[in-house]
This record gives sequence, structure tokens and C-alpha cells, in this order.
Amino acid sequence: MNTIVFIFAEGLKNVWRHKSSAFSSIFSIYLTLIVAGFLLIVSQNTNKLVEYLRDKYKIEVFFKDGVTEQRALEISEEFKKINGVRSITVISKKDAERIFKSQFGDDILGLLGYNPLPISCVINLKKDWPTKIELQPIINNLRKYREVDEVNHQGKLISRIENYYERFLTVMVGIVSVALVVAVFIISNTVRLTVYSKKELIKSLQLIGATKWFIKAPFLIEGIIHGIFAAVLAVYTLYGVLQFSKYIVYDLTKFNIFYDHIFILQILLSLSILVGFIGSNRAISRFLK
Repeated sequence: MNTIVFIFAEGLKNVWRHKSSAFSSIFSIYLTLIVAGFLLIVSQNTNKLVEYLRDKYKIEVFFKDGVTEQRALEISEEFKKINGVRSITVISKKDAERIFKSQFGDDILGLLGYNPLPISCVINLKKDWPTKIELQPIINNLRKYREVDEVNHQGKLISRIENYYERFLTVMVGIVSVALVVAVFIISNTVRLTVYSKKELIKSLQLIGATKWFIKAPFLIEGIIHGIFAAVLAVYTLYGVLQFSKYIVYDLTKFNIFYDHIFILQILLSLSILVGFIGSNRAISRFLK
């Protein structure tokens, strides 16, 4: 117990003794975590937007003349087996006639003397698809049936959003990765200053048989403290910005910004501790070689 208290106390003292270098280290991690947090929030909200569009998105399938309602129902059951299909609603000729009348106000049967509207079905896609939904294979599967006359869809919007989203994620992950590497080097250099200021003490500890991990521990704690401070600041900053901006965004777009603050806190805290550990371990390990 005394050993643990000593290690933590030394780690805190190291941070306090090198306040200016610690500040630059914490600030670099803070900026990196802000970018990472922004990426997480954009990712969560883009997923919600894509799910919303998928929920509203429909594919219309029109059957050829002569296809009976019973056969249309049988084919629709087969459509449900296609990957990505959530539900199907079959629209009979009578249903189509009622829809036409409600939308245009005319009785097509009275105008023409017969009902030319085909039997059709409306296909709803799964909105919680884990990856980018591929519409073309679904369309191709639907068109394989000889009873199908026409397939109407407007899938370009979803495809564009998902493509832009994937590109955005690739760029942002690259930026965050580079920033994390830079943060590791900054922490490493900061902790190295502490290591060199205590090199005589370290040599004395080695002479009396102290283990490498006992010598390393205070410096590792120092790096981790840098990370935790940065994570707390980043989370509070993101929370404040979101609380301020979500009302403005809603007033302009009627879109509610979604964010899981517990999930974001866990991710940012994990990243900060990892960066702090790697950076400080890199500094002290080089000295103890």
C-alpha cells in the first residue's frame, strides 16, 4: 500500500515540477481528443441520418399484366429473403385504384372503363444495416423475376451520403492517428525531462536492486496523468459546445444532435491513458536500456 502511494505521489510531483512542459503535453493530447471526439459525434449522427433515410427509403416493384394477386404475394415472400429487405407491402389493383383516386381525385375506372394500374409492392430496407448498404444487388435480384415489369428506386441519395461518410471517416481516422503519434512523442519528450532530472536517483535505485517496473511506475503515472487531464478537459469542452450548438442546429434544421456522452468519455479516456502510457514508457525505457 505504501509503495502504491509513493508511486502516485511521485507521479504527481513530476507533473508539478515541470508545469510548463506538462501544459504543452496536456494541450497536445487535448487537441487530439477534441478531434477524436468530434469524429465520434459526427459518426454517431451520420449513422442516425442514414438509418432515418433507410427507414423512409422505398423500392417500388411493378408486376406485369396478367400476374395474379396470389402470385404477387408468393413472389413478395421470396423478396423478403433478399439481404437488406426489412418488410414488403403488396398493393393490389383495387388498392392502386383507391390510391390514385385519393391523390388525383379522379375515378380511373369511371374514366377508362377498366383499371390499367398494375399490381405492385413497396419494399422497405433494413435501417440498422451494419455496413454501407449495396442497393444494386437488391435491384438486380428483384429484376431476375420474369413477372417483374419495372423497379423504381432513388438510391443515389443514400449511396452518396454513405460514400461521403466513408471518405470522411478515412480522412479523420488518418488525422487522429497522426495526432496521436505526435502526442506520444510530445509526452515522451516531456517525461524525458523528468527522467534526466532524476537520473542520479534512478542510478541509486538500480544499485540497491529496485526493479525496472518500480523505477518506471512514477514516470508512467506522470504520462497517464497528462492523458487524464486532457481527457477531462476535452469531454467538458465537447459537452459545452454541443449544449450550446444543438439548439442552434435544431432551430435551423430541425435535426437533434445525438451524442452518447458516456461512450465518448470512455473512448477519450481510454485513448488518453493509452497515449500517456506509451509516451512515458518510451521515454523511461530508453533511459533504462
